[in-house]
Amino acid sequence: MKKHVLLILLISIGIRVSVNAQVFVADLPPGHNKIVSAEKEKGLDGSPWLTESWVPGTVLTIKGETITGLNYRYNVYRNRLYFQSNNTDYVISFPDSISQVLMDKKIFVYDNSDPVKGNKRFMEVAVDGKAILYVNYYPVIVPANFNIVLGTGSPNETVAVKEAYLIKVGRVLTAVDKKGKSILVAFADKNKEVSEFIKKEKISTKSREDIEKVVRYYNSLQN
Repeated sequence: MKKHVLLILLISIGIRVSVNAQVFVADLPPGHNKIVSAEKEKGLDGSPWLTESWVPGTVLTIKGETITGLNYRYNVYRNRLYFQSNNTDYVISFPDSISQVLMDKKIFVYDNSDPVKGNKRFMEVAVDGKAILYVNYYPVIVPANFNIVLGTGSPNETVAVKEAYLIKVGRVLTAVDKKGKSILVAFADKNKEVSEFIKKEKISTKSREDIEKVVRYYNSLQN
């Protein structure tokens, strides 16, 4: 129970700071953290969620605390992680306090998802090691296609969840391009070995499994 309270008080609360008074004012749940509807986005068809239902999860905070026994769900469209406590849904308003979250048997971290802009998102850690492979789940919006005359199509936009892959070596983040040329850039220190491996294994950069295979191979060269 203490761990659940810790999550709600230290992670899920929205914190407003008054610089002049140097006083922290916390909006405790339910407050603005209570989710009225966590099932469907108004005026948007399709599913904005990574999982169809709530899944058990474990959170590790940056302070080393572990919170278990709660269910989680990630809204890809809003880039927000939600959790349930006492039959009420809450949004985690301070994701930087999370070191990692184990959800749906996958590890997620809140890290930069864009090598240029540095926008942070919750991303799956597909491969860990000197080189990390992130799976960035992102939303794609399909415009409404309702035809007034024929009365066909949808009057709402539709959201779909897609995957992008990023390789992180040290502090350098590289987005995997469709042709896979950026993989060799990310692994510049082992360019020759990785290049030969890609040719030998007939790696397809459109395949997540193949990209994982390359990252694991690079990490094996570090031993």
